[in-house]
Amino acid sequence: MDALSAIKRYNLDPPSEQDLLASLNRLMKPEQSQQLWSTACKQINVRPPMSIDQFEKALLQLKDAKGMASIAANSILIRVKSYRSLSNTAPKAKEQS
Repeated sequence: MDALSAIKRYNLDPPSEQDLLASLNRLMKPEQSQQLWSTACKQINVRPPMSIDQFEKALLQLKDAKGMASIAANSILIRVKSYRSLSNTAPKAKEQS
């Protein structure tokens, strides 16, 4: 199965701010989650809605935080990179068919 088929079959959407906040909310109070995320976004001067590139930069900023927020940010970063990798190979895979 090529990447494009996998994306369509599994109905994969890019990781989102909501995914990150859900992860953070499992680790801390929602107020803390929102505060950490807002601070990270302000530090790099982005705000929703964000492109996938802006989202990745904000996640990298959040990853610099200590503790559980860093772990959650890293987890979502892995998902962003995986999604981007699949998305980038999808057109090539389709063209080769």
